[in-house]
Amino acid sequence: MKVLLTGSNGFIGKCVAEELKRKKHSVIEYDFVKKKNLFNKHELITEMKNSDAVIHLAGILEESNPELWKLNVEGTRHVAEAAEKTKQKKLVFMSSTGVYGMTKGRVDEESELHPENLYEKSKVEGEKICMQMRDGMGVCIIRSAMVFGANNYWRRMFSLLKEKYPLPCSGNNHFQIIYVKELASAIVKVLEKGKSGETYLVAGKEKITLNEFCEMAQKEMGLSVGIKHIPTFIALIMGKIFGIKALTAENIRHLSKERNYDIRKVERLGWTQKTTLEKAMKEVVKELK
Repeated sequence: MKVLLTGSNGFIGKCVAEELKRKKHSVIEYDFVKKKNLFNKHELITEMKNSDAVIHLAGILEESNPELWKLNVEGTRHVAEAAEKTKQKKLVFMSSTGVYGMTKGRVDEESELHPENLYEKSKVEGEKICMQMRDGMGVCIIRSAMVFGANNYWRRMFSLLKEKYPLPCSGNNHFQIIYVKELASAIVKVLEKGKSGETYLVAGKEKITLNEFCEMAQKEMGLSVGIKHIPTFIALIMGKIFGIKALTAENIRHLSKERNYDIRKVERLGWTQKTTLEKAMKEVVKELK
Protein backbone atom coordinates (compact mmCIF):
# COMPACT_ATOMS: atom_id res chain seq x y z
CA MET A 1 0.00 0.00 0.00
CA LYS A 2 1.19 3.53 -0.76
CA VAL A 3 0.70 5.68 2.33
CA LEU A 4 0.91 9.47 2.62
CA LEU A 5 2.16 10.25 6.11
CA THR A 6 1.75 13.78 7.47
CA GLY A 7 4.11 14.80 10.26
CA SER A 8 6.56 12.23 8.92
CA ASN A 9 9.59 13.97 10.39
CA GLY A 10 8.16 14.25 13.91
CA PHE A 11 8.80 12.23 17.05
CA ILE A 12 6.03 9.72 16.24
CA GLY A 13 6.18 10.14 12.47
CA LYS A 14 9.74 8.84 12.13
CA CYS A 15 8.81 5.63 13.95
CA VAL A 16 5.63 5.19 11.90
CA ALA A 17 7.59 5.66 8.66
CA GLU A 18 10.03 2.95 9.76
CA GLU A 19 7.19 0.60 10.71
CA LEU A 20 5.40 1.16 7.41
CA LYS A 21 8.57 0.33 5.49
CA ARG A 22 9.16 -2.72 7.69
CA LYS A 23 5.68 -3.94 6.75
CA LYS A 24 6.53 -3.40 3.04
CA HIS A 25 4.35 -0.33 2.51
CA SER A 26 5.55 2.61 0.41
CA VAL A 27 5.74 5.94 2.26
CA ILE A 28 5.13 9.43 0.89
CA GLU A 29 6.55 11.73 3.55
CA TYR A 30 4.63 14.96 3.99
CA ASP A 31 6.14 17.29 6.56
CA PHE A 32 6.77 21.00 7.06
CA VAL A 33 10.49 20.22 7.44
CA LYS A 34 10.38 18.81 3.90
CA LYS A 35 8.74 22.03 2.62
CA LYS A 36 5.29 20.41 2.47
CA ASN A 37 2.36 22.54 3.58
CA LEU A 38 -1.06 21.26 4.69
CA PHE A 39 -2.58 24.55 3.56
CA ASN A 40 -1.39 24.17 -0.02
CA LYS A 41 -4.45 22.32 -1.32
CA HIS A 42 -3.06 21.80 -4.82
CA GLU A 43 0.16 20.26 -3.50
CA LEU A 44 -1.74 18.09 -1.01
CA ILE A 45 -4.09 16.72 -3.65
CA THR A 46 -1.25 16.18 -6.13
CA GLU A 47 0.69 14.11 -3.57
CA MET A 48 -2.41 12.11 -2.60
CA LYS A 49 -3.04 11.12 -6.19
CA ASN A 50 -0.02 8.86 -5.72
CA SER A 51 -1.23 7.26 -2.47
CA ASP A 52 -3.81 4.67 -1.44
CA ALA A 53 -4.22 5.77 2.19
CA VAL A 54 -3.36 8.61 4.56
CA ILE A 55 -2.08 8.62 8.13
CA HIS A 56 -2.52 12.11 9.56
CA LEU A 57 -0.13 12.74 12.47
CA ALA A 58 0.80 16.39 11.93
CA GLY A 59 -0.23 18.63 14.81
CA ILE A 60 0.83 21.06 17.53
CA LEU A 61 0.82 20.17 21.24
CA GLU A 62 2.05 23.39 22.83
CA GLU A 63 -0.80 25.50 24.20
CA SER A 64 1.30 28.63 23.81
CA ASN A 65 1.63 28.18 20.05
CA PRO A 66 -0.79 30.60 18.31
CA GLU A 67 -0.97 28.25 15.31
CA LEU A 68 -2.34 25.31 17.32
CA TRP A 69 -6.01 25.59 16.37
CA LYS A 70 -5.27 26.49 12.75
CA LEU A 71 -3.02 23.48 12.17
CA ASN A 72 -4.85 20.93 14.32
CA VAL A 73 -8.34 21.78 13.07
CA GLU A 74 -8.17 23.57 9.73
CA GLY A 75 -5.10 21.58 8.69
CA THR A 76 -6.99 18.37 9.46
CA ARG A 77 -9.95 19.63 7.44
CA HIS A 78 -7.69 20.15 4.42
CA VAL A 79 -6.21 16.65 4.78
CA ALA A 80 -9.64 14.99 5.15
CA GLU A 81 -11.13 16.86 2.18
CA ALA A 82 -8.13 16.05 -0.01
CA ALA A 83 -8.30 12.39 1.03
CA GLU A 84 -11.99 12.23 0.10
CA LYS A 85 -11.44 14.02 -3.21
CA THR A 86 -8.61 11.67 -4.22
CA LYS A 87 -10.65 8.61 -3.15
CA GLN A 88 -8.24 7.27 -0.56
CA LYS A 89 -9.04 3.80 0.73
CA LYS A 90 -8.47 4.86 4.32
CA LEU A 91 -7.72 7.86 6.51
CA VAL A 92 -6.22 7.24 9.95
CA PHE A 93 -6.33 10.25 12.27
CA MET A 94 -4.08 10.61 15.30
CA SER A 95 -6.08 11.86 18.27
CA SER A 96 -5.33 11.64 21.98
CA THR A 97 -6.70 10.25 25.23
CA GLY A 98 -6.58 13.90 26.27
CA VAL A 99 -10.07 14.23 24.75
CA TYR A 100 -11.44 12.49 27.87
CA GLY A 101 -10.16 15.27 30.13
CA MET A 102 -9.66 14.43 33.82
CA THR A 103 -11.00 10.92 34.32
CA LYS A 104 -11.90 8.58 37.15
CA GLY A 105 -11.67 4.81 36.81
CA ARG A 106 -11.03 2.88 33.62
CA VAL A 107 -11.64 4.55 30.26
CA ASP A 108 -12.55 2.98 26.91
CA GLU A 109 -13.64 4.19 23.48
CA GLU A 110 -17.22 4.77 24.65
CA SER A 111 -16.30 6.96 27.63
CA GLU A 112 -17.61 10.53 27.55
CA LEU A 113 -15.39 13.27 26.15
CA HIS A 114 -14.55 16.20 28.41
CA PRO A 115 -11.72 18.15 26.71
CA GLU A 116 -10.43 20.97 28.89
CA ASN A 117 -7.55 22.74 27.16
CA LEU A 118 -7.19 24.02 23.60
CA TYR A 119 -5.15 21.04 22.42
CA GLU A 120 -7.72 18.54 23.68
CA LYS A 121 -10.58 20.54 22.13
CA SER A 122 -8.71 20.71 18.81
CA LYS A 123 -8.41 16.92 18.77
CA VAL A 124 -12.15 16.50 19.36
CA GLU A 125 -12.81 18.83 16.41
CA GLY A 126 -10.31 16.90 14.28
CA GLU A 127 -12.10 13.64 15.06
CA LYS A 128 -15.46 15.14 14.03
CA ILE A 129 -14.05 16.45 10.76
CA CYS A 130 -12.58 13.07 9.81
CA MET A 131 -15.66 11.09 10.82
CA GLN A 132 -17.82 13.26 8.56
CA MET A 133 -15.89 11.77 5.63
CA ARG A 134 -16.50 8.12 6.55
CA ASP A 135 -19.22 7.60 3.91
CA GLY A 136 -16.72 8.36 1.15
CA MET A 137 -13.78 6.33 2.47
CA GLY A 138 -12.60 4.26 5.42
CA VAL A 139 -11.91 6.43 8.48
CA CYS A 140 -10.30 5.33 11.74
CA ILE A 141 -9.46 7.38 14.83
CA ILE A 142 -6.59 6.51 17.17
CA ARG A 143 -6.69 7.92 20.70
CA SER A 144 -3.16 7.51 21.95
CA ALA A 145 -2.07 7.53 25.57
CA MET A 146 0.85 9.74 26.60
CA VAL A 147 3.77 8.80 24.34
CA PHE A 148 7.05 7.68 25.90
CA GLY A 149 10.36 7.97 24.07
CA ALA A 150 13.66 9.80 23.73
CA ASN A 151 12.45 13.35 23.13
CA ASN A 152 12.93 16.68 24.92
CA TYR A 153 9.89 16.24 27.16
CA TRP A 154 11.25 13.08 28.72
CA ARG A 155 14.76 14.53 28.82
CA ARG A 156 13.39 17.33 31.05
CA MET A 157 11.39 14.89 33.16
CA PHE A 158 14.42 12.69 33.82
CA SER A 159 16.51 15.76 34.56
CA LEU A 160 14.04 16.74 37.30
CA LEU A 161 14.28 13.23 38.73
CA LYS A 162 18.07 13.50 38.80
CA GLU A 163 17.80 16.80 40.64
CA LYS A 164 15.47 15.17 43.19
CA TYR A 165 12.56 17.50 42.51
CA PRO A 166 9.53 16.37 44.55
CA LEU A 167 6.36 15.35 42.74
CA PRO A 168 3.65 18.04 42.97
CA CYS A 169 1.00 15.37 43.61
CA SER A 170 0.56 12.05 45.45
CA GLY A 171 1.88 10.01 42.51
CA ASN A 172 -0.71 7.31 43.19
CA ASN A 173 -2.51 7.88 39.89
CA HIS A 174 -2.34 5.21 37.20
CA PHE A 175 0.32 6.15 34.65
CA GLN A 176 -0.50 3.93 31.66
CA ILE A 177 1.52 5.32 28.76
CA ILE A 178 2.73 3.96 25.39
CA TYR A 179 6.26 3.50 24.05
CA VAL A 180 6.59 5.35 20.74
CA LYS A 181 7.70 2.25 18.82
CA GLU A 182 4.69 0.31 20.13
CA LEU A 183 2.39 3.16 19.15
CA ALA A 184 3.84 3.08 15.63
CA SER A 185 3.07 -0.63 15.30
CA ALA A 186 -0.50 -0.04 16.55
CA ILE A 187 -1.04 2.78 14.03
CA VAL A 188 0.03 0.54 11.15
CA LYS A 189 -2.17 -2.28 12.47
CA VAL A 190 -5.18 0.06 12.49
CA LEU A 191 -4.30 1.14 8.95
CA GLU A 192 -4.28 -2.49 7.82
CA LYS A 193 -7.09 -3.98 9.90
CA GLY A 194 -9.12 -1.14 11.44
CA LYS A 195 -12.83 -0.96 10.59
CA SER A 196 -14.19 2.22 9.06
CA GLY A 197 -15.96 4.56 11.45
CA GLU A 198 -14.24 3.05 14.49
CA THR A 199 -12.10 4.61 17.20
CA TYR A 200 -9.23 2.71 18.82
CA LEU A 201 -7.69 3.55 22.18
CA VAL A 202 -3.97 2.69 22.24
CA ALA A 203 -1.86 2.37 25.40
CA GLY A 204 0.73 0.06 26.90
CA LYS A 205 -0.32 -2.95 28.97
CA GLU A 206 1.45 -1.93 32.20
CA LYS A 207 -0.83 -0.09 34.64
CA ILE A 208 1.75 1.18 37.08
CA THR A 209 1.46 4.33 39.20
CA LEU A 210 3.33 7.56 38.57
CA ASN A 211 5.43 6.81 41.66
CA GLU A 212 6.36 3.38 40.30
CA PHE A 213 7.25 4.86 36.92
CA CYS A 214 9.54 7.45 38.53
CA GLU A 215 11.22 4.78 40.66
CA MET A 216 11.77 2.62 37.56
CA ALA A 217 13.43 5.59 35.84
CA GLN A 218 15.60 6.35 38.88
CA LYS A 219 16.76 2.74 39.04
CA GLU A 220 17.63 2.64 35.33
CA MET A 221 19.58 5.92 35.63
CA GLY A 222 21.57 4.52 38.55
CA LEU A 223 20.04 6.92 41.09
CA SER A 224 18.98 6.18 44.64
CA VAL A 225 15.33 5.12 44.52
CA GLY A 226 12.79 7.17 46.42
CA ILE A 227 10.21 9.81 45.54
CA LYS A 228 9.43 12.91 47.60
CA HIS A 229 6.16 14.80 47.34
CA ILE A 230 4.77 18.25 48.04
CA PRO A 231 1.08 19.25 48.14
CA THR A 232 -0.23 20.53 44.82
CA PHE A 233 -1.28 23.92 46.19
CA ILE A 234 2.25 24.55 47.52
CA ALA A 235 3.71 23.50 44.17
CA LEU A 236 1.45 25.98 42.38
CA ILE A 237 2.54 28.80 44.69
CA MET A 238 6.21 27.91 44.18
CA GLY A 239 5.70 27.78 40.43
CA LYS A 240 4.25 31.30 40.37
CA ILE A 241 6.79 32.84 42.76
CA PHE A 242 9.89 31.30 41.19
CA GLY A 243 8.63 30.98 37.62
CA ILE A 244 9.17 27.21 37.49
CA LYS A 245 7.64 25.98 34.22
CA ALA A 246 7.29 22.42 35.51
CA LEU A 247 4.99 23.69 38.26
CA THR A 248 2.33 25.42 36.19
CA ALA A 249 -1.30 24.37 36.73
CA GLU A 250 -1.40 22.72 33.29
CA ASN A 251 1.82 20.74 33.81
CA ILE A 252 0.71 19.54 37.24
CA ARG A 253 -2.68 18.56 35.82
CA HIS A 254 -0.94 16.65 33.03
CA LEU A 255 1.29 14.81 35.50
CA SER A 256 -1.33 13.93 38.08
CA LYS A 257 -3.97 12.81 35.59
CA GLU A 258 -5.49 9.34 36.04
CA ARG A 259 -4.39 7.21 33.08
CA ASN A 260 -6.23 3.89 33.19
CA TYR A 261 -7.22 2.58 29.76
CA ASP A 262 -9.00 -0.43 28.27
CA ILE A 263 -7.09 -1.52 25.15
CA ARG A 264 -9.00 -4.70 24.30
CA LYS A 265 -10.50 -3.22 21.13
CA VAL A 266 -7.17 -2.57 19.41
CA GLU A 267 -5.88 -5.95 20.65
CA ARG A 268 -8.79 -7.64 18.87
CA LEU A 269 -7.29 -6.35 15.59
CA GLY A 270 -4.23 -8.47 16.35
CA TRP A 271 -2.02 -5.78 17.87
CA THR A 272 0.11 -6.94 20.80
CA GLN A 273 2.73 -5.07 22.78
CA LYS A 274 6.17 -6.54 22.12
CA THR A 275 8.38 -4.24 24.22
CA THR A 276 7.81 -4.18 27.97
CA LEU A 277 7.87 -0.81 29.71
CA GLU A 278 10.97 -1.93 31.60
CA LYS A 279 12.80 -2.65 28.35
CA ALA A 280 11.51 0.59 26.80
CA MET A 281 12.87 2.46 29.82
CA LYS A 282 16.31 0.96 29.24
CA GLU A 283 16.24 1.99 25.57
CA VAL A 284 15.03 5.54 26.27
CA VAL A 285 17.54 6.19 29.06
CA LYS A 286 20.32 4.88 26.81
CA GLU A 287 19.23 7.10 23.88
CA LEU A 288 18.96 10.19 26.07
CA LYS A 289 22.50 9.71 27.32
